Amino acid sequence: MDLWAVATLAAMLMLGAILTLYNSRQASALREMEQVLSDWYLMQVAERREKARQAVQVAYPLAWLGQQAGGVSLTGLERKLEQAQAISFLTDNATRLVVSPLSPDRLKRVLKPLEARNGKVANLVDPLLGRNPRKVQVEERSILNAGEWFDVEAGQVGKALGVNWGEPKRLYFYRVHLAEKKA
Repeated sequence: MDLWAVATLAAMLMLGAILTLYNSRQASALREMEQVLSDWYLMQVAERREKARQAVQVAYPLAWLGQQAGGVSLTGLERKLEQAQAISFLTDNATRLVVSPLSPDRLKRVLKPLEARNGKVANLVDPLLGRNPRKVQVEERSILNAGEWFDVEAGQVGKALGVNWGEPKRLYFYRVHLAEKKA
């Protein structure tokens, strides 16, 4: 009887080893198939986007920016800062809208040396984010909340306005309330 139990145990262990080997091979094949399907899907998406890219056109860049900022009406371009990749616009409700692909922390770091106070001249031009940057309202827009073609449209708008920010994954909209200057 002990011989029969040992033979059964050996057969069970051999069956377990065979199943483990078979399952590991099958898992490897499934991972390879997942990779192939993933590559195929990404290729299909890239091809579809490339075909449709020519159809995506932003006719009115200022209107597009105003819409992305929540329906703000832009009255004109105030200034462009190439180093900060930022564009500043005046709006019809006494605010300045600053648009940049740089996050708030990065934009502040880039602006710091550019806006260093240099005597009397520094008082003539307001800092890009105003005199109190903590009160600036920031809104982030990306493909997640602004549509599938956001990056392509943002690239077209940047090119139309003369800013080289490429096709950014996200844009930040900074609403700066303009303070009246004291006499």
